[in-house]
Amino acid sequence: MSEPLVTPVADPRRGSLLVATPLLEDPNFRRSVIFMIEHGSEGSLGVVLNRPWTRSSEPPLPEWLAREVILPKVYVGGPVQPDAVVALVPSSADLPGGSKITEQVSMLDLEVETGMSEEHLEVVQFYCGYSGWSPGQLRLEIEEGAWWTFDSSLEEFLCDPSDCWRTVLARQRSAASLLSIYPDQAYMN
Repeated sequence: MSEPLVTPVADPRRGSLLVATPLLEDPNFRRSVIFMIEHGSEGSLGVVLNRPWTRSSEPPLPEWLAREVILPKVYVGGPVQPDAVVALVPSSADLPGGSKITEQVSMLDLEVETGMSEEHLEVVQFYCGYSGWSPGQLRLEIEEGAWWTFDSSLEEFLCDPSDCWRTVLARQRSAASLLSIYPDQAYMN
């Protein structure tokens, strides 16, 4: 019996990754890596980790952040509610105003000024908008071959966004790692 090309985690879950397959051509999600914040009977919600904010307008960040002396890392989290902001902290530290999603990633409550140290603020990543699925929608998209699900690690939060898709695939212990070299434009190969 041969090993399957892609060996995903059983199902998407809080803290797992959704990785777009080469078949997914939707420009909102092409070669995207999504960190799952919630997944359950009510639907699924996550943020795209590898789409840096490149719009000419200022991102809708919390007012208290403007008083800080950091240049925030801002990303487009997805096409749903682009004015909604999610803040994730890739750190195992217990942070004021933070709720753990995994042992290594917390989500901040942006309604409350956290009083975090500059060291922790420097690693906060802000996601404008999010990606959402109604009940059953994500399962159907996975069955259609649009997504793979994998365990997450801190690496996805620390790597260059332009290499994130390849990085996640390269670390898989299956033939899926071979797809990390799949050309962006296969027809030009």
